[in-house]
Amino acid sequence: MYAYDQEQQFINDDFSTSNSVPSNLLKNKQPRTKGNRCYTIDRVLNKKWHDGKMYKTVKINMYGTGEYGSYIRNAVTGVYSKHKVGSEASDLYYSVVNCCGIDKINGPVHLYYDTPSQYEAHQFTTVDPLAKEGWFARVNLLKDKYM
Repeated sequence: MYAYDQEQQFINDDFSTSNSVPSNLLKNKQPRTKGNRCYTIDRVLNKKWHDGKMYKTVKINMYGTGEYGSYIRNAVTGVYSKHKVGSEASDLYYSVVNCCGIDKINGPVHLYYDTPSQYEAHQFTTVDPLAKEGWFARVNLLKDKYM
């Protein structure tokens, strides 16, 4: 008996079935289920915000949108729109990807907002004015077609 045959014999003596895969190998192969999740993060600000209040930390709840072909979900309200991810109509929304590791199994979380101002208010951040102007110009071209 060759070494290869002994190795094969050892593998087939396992207690599991020959077609099964150990659960630790399946961890990263699970289907993506982002669409129905609400994520909560704690953001440390330690500064005064536009409303004049001092914030140390804030809790932010956000709703992620699923993969291509799924309906777009507003990151603030969680309401689904009639437009799908990856379509030309998805350019009507201000989209952001959160890559901070809040969803360790499925990877980055895709967030869709109605406007850049809604994103700024929700995430306690600011958007570059040139990026806002570019977004508004793109939306004005598509607005008549999809609204």
